[in-house]
Amino acid sequence: MQEWQPPSQVRGAGGDPSGVAYFAAQVVSLLADRTSNSVAEPREELVSRLVSASLSGTRAAFADLLTEMKRSRISMSALADVYIPIAARQLGEAWHDDRMSWIDVTIGVARLQSMLREIGIAWSADQSEEVGQSTVMMIVPEQEQHTLGPMVATSQLRRYGVSVCLRIAPSFNELRTLLAARQFDGVLISTATKEKLESVAKTVQFLRTASSGPLPIVVGGAIMSKVEDPASCTGADFSSADVGKALEAMGLKSEVLYMRKRA
Repeated sequence: MQEWQPPSQVRGAGGDPSGVAYFAAQVVSLLADRTSNSVAEPREELVSRLVSASLSGTRAAFADLLTEMKRSRISMSALADVYIPIAARQLGEAWHDDRMSWIDVTIGVARLQSMLREIGIAWSADQSEEVGQSTVMMIVPEQEQHTLGPMVATSQLRRYGVSVCLRIAPSFNELRTLLAARQFDGVLISTATKEKLESVAKTVQFLRTASSGPLPIVVGGAIMSKVEDPASCTGADFSSADVGKALEAMGLKSEVLYMRKRA
């Protein structure tokens, strides 16, 4: 099932932010050890605890989750790249199978997104002295009902030492202003559905004309499992769901090497 963006009309969809904020602060301070387990095979118990915590939003639920994560030596990267996406997918499946209400799933996913934003602060390239100077723009097209995937990719980019300008449903005027004001080393466009490829192609064409110089453009996201070569359909330079490969395609190999040294 596709990831989706919780509707704006669900006021306070993140619920009580104290549980998420508490958990994120503890994760950053206690789980940043590079020797932590990267977890090739996620533990179902941890996924279940994460789902429960996202649904309740209480500090007690997040404290129980944190205790289990510490015991299992789960790293921040594993939490962001593996556990949060799996938990969101399980929530979506529960809604699809009528095992959970739409409002509960919406709130749960919103809390997972909030958690990802909170812990992502620790990886922000703009706040770190040891990272590179590369800057990319991440675009999520209009009416794409997914934001969690691009947010995961954004956190990965920041761990590579790349500053990320995330824009959701930007207008061409907004893109023109950004391109005039900032120097980007590349653009990534995240899309999930075939129906948006025509719109993505128009965005790629606009970026080509609005940019003052060469601007590598990469298309990725859930579309990679549905279309063999999204780049050829949109006019982009490259297509991949792998952030490292996308950076290499944009000529930012130093950031890829930087991340590998930190692994």
